[in-house]
Amino acid sequence: MATPTHHRFRRAVRGFTLGSGPLKRGSDRVQMVARLVVLLAVVAAPGFAVAAATATTAELESVAAAEAAERLPARALVLEDAPARADSAGYDTASTVPALGQWTSRDGAVHQGPLRVAPGTRAGTTVPVWADRHGNLTRAPLTRQSIEGSAMATGAVVLGGVPLAAWILYFFLCFGLDARRDRGWEEDWAAVDRERGTSLQ
Repeated sequence: MATPTHHRFRRAVRGFTLGSGPLKRGSDRVQMVARLVVLLAVVAAPGFAVAAATATTAELESVAAAEAAERLPARALVLEDAPARADSAGYDTASTVPALGQWTSRDGAVHQGPLRVAPGTRAGTTVPVWADRHGNLTRAPLTRQSIEGSAMATGAVVLGGVPLAAWILYFFLCFGLDARRDRGWEEDWAAVDRERGTSLQ
């Protein structure tokens, strides 16, 4: 004897597959396949997310290695007092401000140019900077923390984006199928009305 749980499961399956039998239309079969695609997208999304995060990590690690080979840490001497950049309440409104500085590249050449330093930095202070092989200031190479953060963000976007994209496509598909069904019903009723009109004459 079938249990109530078994009956509920069968009803759920029939509802998901939009029923069966001779009354099932071609549009119903298309919608059923679309539902299966959405289900597969939800199930496969974690795997896609892991793959995307892994690929992003590998790519950024390659970039970080190239940057580390091209860039070296250095110490720059601040040549002028940096502005305080305080607002009327006395709080700093910027994390860094420009100031003239001097640093030495790997080939021993001395360079001067604008630095980004903390507000209120005094002349004569040395600050850490990164310079390329030509002595031009640049940003620090990618760190492990930034790589992991970017990989996690990419994985999160894929994890949520794949099912969302599948649901959006399913919504527009259902909208089109419903419009087609409505036109079919209207045509069928119009044909019935014509047949009734002919039989009454």
